[in-house]
Parts: sequence; structure tokens; C-alpha cells
Amino acid sequence: MTDRQTRARVAHCLLDEAPAEARTLSWAQLDAAPAWLGMERAELQALALRCGSVLAAPALRLWIAGPLRELARSALGAPWWRALRSAPDWPPLPAGLPSGLNDWPEVLDAQGLRQQFTEAGAAVLLAGLPHGSLRHAASRRLGPVAAWVMPQATALAVLRETLALQARAVTP
Repeated sequence: MTDRQTRARVAHCLLDEAPAEARTLSWAQLDAAPAWLGMERAELQALALRCGSVLAAPALRLWIAGPLRELARSALGAPWWRALRSAPDWPPLPAGLPSGLNDWPEVLDAQGLRQQFTEAGAAVLLAGLPHGSLRHAASRRLGPVAAWVMPQATALAVLRETLALQARAVTP
């Protein structure tokens, strides 16, 4: 997809899902927008889920009990769960992010865990954007976002790791 096509796709998605915010964006902001903002809704939610699971990977590695592992596998899907568990260690995250098992709120069902990871991933995606109208439009498009604040560099590292793991997971 060309840069122009990506920009048009992002603009179209934002106009559909965040029309008031989209109308405040300049061409330069649309040019700088990440391609993920132009993903179909299901793809975008899947990316957020995966980013959240990568953010949670240090805590998930401590889940050794069968029921907890099954809960995560159900929430993430077996292929992504396997890819996540077999991945090397992630870059260290700054203090204040949910890196330990006790830092993540307890959930009792796969849908609750899935929602928790998706909201955490939305926080990652938003933190990777500069402050301003593009971030506001993306926030509207992403839906519920976890209340975690992280440096942009950390968010971009988590996104890079997620995309790299995703590429390895789908490569035979």
C-alpha cells in the first residue's frame, strides 16, 4: 500500500469512527499517522489485544497453574498464546506498569481477560502517538483504554515487539 493509500485509509476510518476529531487533523498529521489507524475494526482490536498481551508477558510467564494458562489461552487464542510463551524476554518496562502477576487485576473469565488486554494494548497504541488531535481521534477509534501512562519510547518498543512476534507467528 502506498503512503497516499495509507493516508486515505486512515482518514476514511477516522471520519467514520471519530468524525469531529478527524475534521481537526491536518494533512501533515495524516501523513504522520501510523498505518494501524487505518486497519479494519476487527484487525485494530486484535492488534490492541496482542499489544496488551505483550505488555503483560512478564506477568503471564508466572502463570503456571493449569486453569490460569487455559484462561489466557482462551482469551488470546492458542496460536498467539504459544507464540507469546515461546518469545524471548521483552525489553524492561518502567516502574508503574503492570509487570508482576499481582499488578494485574484478577479476572475470572476469558472475556474479562481479553477486555483487560485489549484496553492495555489501546493504552500502548495511544502512548505511541504524539499528544494532540491525532491521539484524540485514535482514542475515540480504539474505545476503552486502560489508565496506564508510559513513555512514548516504551509504547513504541512494545508495539515493535508485538509486530515482530506477529510476523514470526504467522511465518511457517
